[in-house]
Amino acid sequence: MKKILVIAAAALAFAACSKTEVLMPEAASIDFAPNALSTKALVLPNGNAGTTQNFPDDQTFNVFAFADFDGPNANTYVTNYKTPLMNDVTIGNQNGDWKAILAPGEDPYLWPATGTVDFYAYYPSSLTAVFDTLAAPKGIKLNDVVLGSSVGDQIDPLVASTLAQSAPNKPKVGIVFKHITSQIAVTAFDATKTKSLRGKIALEKVTFKNMKTSGNYTEGSTTGKGTWSSINTKADFTSFSGKEVLDTLESYLSADQFSSAINNSAAFVVIPEDILEVDNTNNTHQYIEVQYSVKSYTVNGLVYPAIPTQTINIPLFGKGVTGETLQNGKRYVFHLGLSLDKANNEIMFAPQVDGWDTEDINGITVDVVNNVLMNN
Repeated sequence: MKKILVIAAAALAFAACSKTEVLMPEAASIDFAPNALSTKALVLPNGNAGTTQNFPDDQTFNVFAFADFDGPNANTYVTNYKTPLMNDVTIGNQNGDWKAILAPGEDPYLWPATGTVDFYAYYPSSLTAVFDTLAAPKGIKLNDVVLGSSVGDQIDPLVASTLAQSAPNKPKVGIVFKHITSQIAVTAFDATKTKSLRGKIALEKVTFKNMKTSGNYTEGSTTGKGTWSSINTKADFTSFSGKEVLDTLESYLSADQFSSAINNSAAFVVIPEDILEVDNTNNTHQYIEVQYSVKSYTVNGLVYPAIPTQTINIPLFGKGVTGETLQNGKRYVFHLGLSLDKANNEIMFAPQVDGWDTEDINGITVDVVNNVLMNN
C-alpha cells in the first residue's frame, strides 16, 4: 500500500537582509462524513429511500481510494489503479472524526496536492472485498457474503462511491451508503368486516420459508444496483412467534409481540432472487407459513367451538412483487389480513319474481235466450 505524502511549498521572503519566518502548513488527512440510506441493521429500519441517516459511531467501514491525475487532453484525467491511495483501509469514528484506523507509528492518509480522488466503500468491514480493475465498470466485489439466518443477528451489507473529490480546503469526504440486499417485513390485522366477530383470531407464528441468504456481489454502474451470483443457502425466518389477538389496526410484527412501528419489527434481509412458482413439495419455492387459532364465539344464539392451531401456506409468487424478483435496496412489506367473514357469512337474500303459471278453467256454458216478445 503506498501513501502519498504532500508537502506544501512556501515562498521565502527577505526584507532588509533579515529572514522572515516561513510557516509550513500541515497537509490535511483524509476524513469522512458518512451517511446511510435507511439502514435496517445499523440505524432505524423505518427510513425511506433517499432519506439519509447518520452512520453509527460504533461501526466501521472500509475504503478503496485512487488518485486521479490530469490526462493528455483537456478536461480528462487518468486514474492510478496500480498504486491505490487507500487499499481496503478500515475507517472508524475517532473522537468525532471519521478517518483511517492506524497501527502505532503508521502515517495518516493525506490528500494529494493536485488532482482528485475516487472513493469506494463497503460495510461491514468483516466482508471479503476486492477492487476489480478489469471489470467494466470497475468497482468493489464482495465474495462469499453470508447474511445470517437469525432475525436480529443478520448483517446489512452496504456500498458507496464518491468520485472525483478534490481537496482545495481539505474537506471531509461526503459518502452515502446504499443497501445491496432486500428487506422483508410483515404486518397483520383482523380483516373481519362483521363487528361482532372481530377480536376472535389469534396469530401464533409467521415464518418465511426458503429465503436465500448468501452469494457473491459485483458492483454495477449505479451504486448499490450491482448483481448477485452463486446465490444459495435456503433459510427460514420467523417474523413472529407468540399468541396475540389481532386487531383491526394494522401493526408490524415483532419477535414476540405486535409493534406500532417498523423500528422494532422482525424485519430481515435476503439476497435479491427470483421468486419461484409453487411446486408440489414445498421444498423449493418461497412461501409464508402462518399459524393461527380462533376463540369460541356465538352467532344468532349458536355457539361455535374454539378452533385450535391451524396452519396455512401462502406462496410469494403472484402476490405483487414486481417482476417476481426481489431487488437490491427495496423493502417488501407483506400485509397479512385474517378474516372470519368467510367462515360465518351474513344471511343474505336474492329475491326474484317468477313468471305467471297459466291454468285453463273449462265447463262454463252460457245459453243465449231471445228475450224479445214477438207480436203477430
